[in-house]
Amino acid sequence: MKRSIAVVAAIALSACGAPLPDRASSPGATTPNAAPRDSARSTASSWPDSLGGFLALANPVTGNALLFRRDTLSAPASVAVVGYDSTALPAVIRDIRPLPCGARAILRVTGVAPGWTLALDASRSAQAHPMIIDVLEDLTAADSQRVVVRIQRALNTLPDTGSAMEFHALPVVVRDAWLVHAPSGTFVVARAARMRNLEATAHEELRFVVLEDDQPMFVARVAGDEEVIESWDLLAALDVHGQPWLAVAREGVSSLQLEVITREASTWRSVWRSDALSCGK
Repeated sequence: MKRSIAVVAAIALSACGAPLPDRASSPGATTPNAAPRDSARSTASSWPDSLGGFLALANPVTGNALLFRRDTLSAPASVAVVGYDSTALPAVIRDIRPLPCGARAILRVTGVAPGWTLALDASRSAQAHPMIIDVLEDLTAADSQRVVVRIQRALNTLPDTGSAMEFHALPVVVRDAWLVHAPSGTFVVARAARMRNLEATAHEELRFVVLEDDQPMFVARVAGDEEVIESWDLLAALDVHGQPWLAVAREGVSSLQLEVITREASTWRSVWRSDALSCGK
């Protein structure tokens, strides 16, 4: 499966200042007046124990990964890597460097082909099964267009309040879409934008959504100048005891975060998000 956009993790592998501690913050809440149905109003909790003691976000350029740990003093004993297909492959740990920041480390593995996006504890891989993800460009032109129209219709049903009124009635542009094939059926994850051109800059509203039966079940929103706005990328989708879990990279100009979103009963919410890792230029 092809990835829609590469996660630019190189910023996290350069020199970096002291990070803030991991916190239970509000995902997507970078604007104070989010829409009433914005899932940013839900609160992320502590480390997602169901996925083991660590997660690592792959850098597609170097093949290394940025390591996030429940306990920063512990070292992974075994690693499995996953991507957009349905396999979890064991990898050999080459080394772990306590860089670029004190609470972060670089994980280097061998024995696996390029293309993986997320590493997790191999002892949990039997309970966390990767689900197949199709990206928009994998589909035929007709199927791709149908998915785009469905996403646009769903997002057009969301109300505009507060700062979102700046973008009211502007067209929705689908930037990326992922079709996740879960045992219970296929659902759509998408990243879409509305843009308003000003004199010297462009303001953009970006929404990251999970759609089930064409209904927005999870919505996170950011808005600001086009050049500095935060973005999202879907790294992997896991079936954990019949429950879907999404690993998502959130990338800003000089920050990179890892977020975990899951469905509990009929409600989608963010269960954990790392601190905003800010690195020097």
